[in-house]
Amino acid sequence: MTDHDTNRRCDTYCTDTLFGTVNVVNEALLFSNTGEIEILPALPPGWDEGRVEGLMARTRIEVNVLSWNLADRRASVTLTSLVDDNRIRLKSGKAWTAALVDGRPVDAAPAEAAFSVPLLLQAGAEVNVEFVLT
Repeated sequence: MTDHDTNRRCDTYCTDTLFGTVNVVNEALLFSNTGEIEILPALPPGWDEGRVEGLMARTRIEVNVLSWNLADRRASVTLTSLVDDNRIRLKSGKAWTAALVDGRPVDAAPAEAAFSVPLLLQAGAEVNVEFVLT
């Protein structure tokens, strides 16, 4: 953060760096674009376990909880769509061998050189997806 022109003209306070840092951390944990969400795309070294709540994806989906534990080989995410019939592909930035949607195994679909879990979400309904990591 910077304080521009202190005790000079207009005492402008700049928060760009502060908000930029938060965004960098959020993007390292959750990437989203139209029709896709990727959890843990750029997990920093040493962040072997963690949890974050209340992120908003660019897919009109709230990420209620994102948690991971690399020692237990698990990553999970709880999603709530803001709109009906919201079709997305959910991916993990960490390699995985199986996925469970609300506790049930699902087949992965090829998606641009990575596998993804196809989801069709309805407004207000919570969906939990758990990845079994390699």
